Amino acid sequence: MSTKVEYIEVDGLGGSPDNDSDRVASGSFEEIDEDSPEKTERKLDKYCAKIDRRILLYAVVLCVLNQSDRGSIGVAKVVGLEEDLGMANNDFNIAATLFTVGYLSLEMFSNFVLKRVGASRLLPILGVLWGLVCALQGVIRTKTQLYVMRLLLGMAECGFTAGILLIMSFFYPKKRLTTRVGFFYLSSPLSNVFSGPLASALSHINHPTIRRWQWVFLLEGIITIFVAFVGFFVLQDHPEKCSFLSDDEKEFIVSYKRNEGTLGGSQKLSKKDTKNALLDWQIWCMTIATFATCEACGSVSVFAPEVINELGFSAAKSQAMSALPSVFGAITILLSGHIVWLCRSHWLAGCLSLAVALLGSVIMIATLSIPARIFGLCLMGAGGFAGLGILPGWNITSNSQTVANSTIASAITVFMGASSGFVCSNVFLNSDAPRFVIGHSVNIAILALGILACIVTRVSMGRRNRTYEREARSGSRFEQPFRYVY
Repeated sequence: MSTKVEYIEVDGLGGSPDNDSDRVASGSFEEIDEDSPEKTERKLDKYCAKIDRRILLYAVVLCVLNQSDRGSIGVAKVVGLEEDLGMANNDFNIAATLFTVGYLSLEMFSNFVLKRVGASRLLPILGVLWGLVCALQGVIRTKTQLYVMRLLLGMAECGFTAGILLIMSFFYPKKRLTTRVGFFYLSSPLSNVFSGPLASALSHINHPTIRRWQWVFLLEGIITIFVAFVGFFVLQDHPEKCSFLSDDEKEFIVSYKRNEGTLGGSQKLSKKDTKNALLDWQIWCMTIATFATCEACGSVSVFAPEVINELGFSAAKSQAMSALPSVFGAITILLSGHIVWLCRSHWLAGCLSLAVALLGSVIMIATLSIPARIFGLCLMGAGGFAGLGILPGWNITSNSQTVANSTIASAITVFMGASSGFVCSNVFLNSDAPRFVIGHSVNIAILALGILACIVTRVSMGRRNRTYEREARSGSRFEQPFRYVY
């Protein structure tokens, strides 16, 4: 039986895709309602809508708090953190960098622990831990204590994002995954949108003993602890053990994912598959683009208030206006599926988003005009967050042929994304204000490298798919349903 395979995935949350490009029929695999594709799509819509309501929405809320807690130091900086702790020169950059050190120290191992312990237990525990550390930042008295807290916060947060991406690859079919991953990453600009006005409001608090920056850490940490605790009753490990799915729904999705070659939730990790995934240069190449888009997003998230403040605005106005680039970012993430559809490919959509962010950096470095620089920041937010809605999902979708590939791809995606924190924490120096030539020059170079990585990955995927097709036709290997989506 011959099957046409197209390499694009676009759908809306809860809606039907424009095509069934990822369904591959093969005599060696069980077929699902081969004669009734409309019935299959209706079942898939109903199943995905239930997962969206019960797991995805909660994951987005908790991730908003996750992003807000790690970015709260940028808010605290503008409302007096440095002055009260006696920080000078690049002390703030050191504190921001130590978070990344802690985050990366355990990140690559987190998904292996999650696969053994289970998402329903590990992820809520991580949420409670990082909420506690965030709140404790509100009682520190010295910059050394801040350094320790930032290191511990990174260690507590590591594993959450990669874990969510991994269980999403267990629950969602391949052609519905990219859009959901993009929706999950909507939490990043949303956290910036909320944190700006929050900091602006806190800047008007005058308490005799609690400083304004302490309110930022205390309130955000306490809220996170309560929301994370709910995760013990919401999060599930994989479809086969999902408490709110009926037996028919479990049987349907297990059969469907087995047909597309992405069933992995209940499978054991193979040492051979894990080694092969770790040594696959294509996975690492894909994540260079993720590194680039996270670098742009990190620049907007952490340093937009400082950049706007250097343009002459007050601390309160800087925090309020810093939400503007993230508003544009939230809009482009919501439109990321349509961007892929218009480009008819993930790799080209990724190139376009990175190019928009690159243009924003060029504007920021080229002029000191306040309207032009705010426009440049908005372009950085729009392009960077659009890439965040496209590139991580593309990576997870395109590397879901085994549970090892899903585990490694999600871990490396988050690892590389978090690694960008080393760069954006150390290239926007106080001594380089207000133009920040070094920071934006580095951004331009990294974004150009990310575009190149998308192109190289597209060429490699095309070659691998053609090799699979030739081997299947020649009979040198059994036909398999998995194909790379580009």
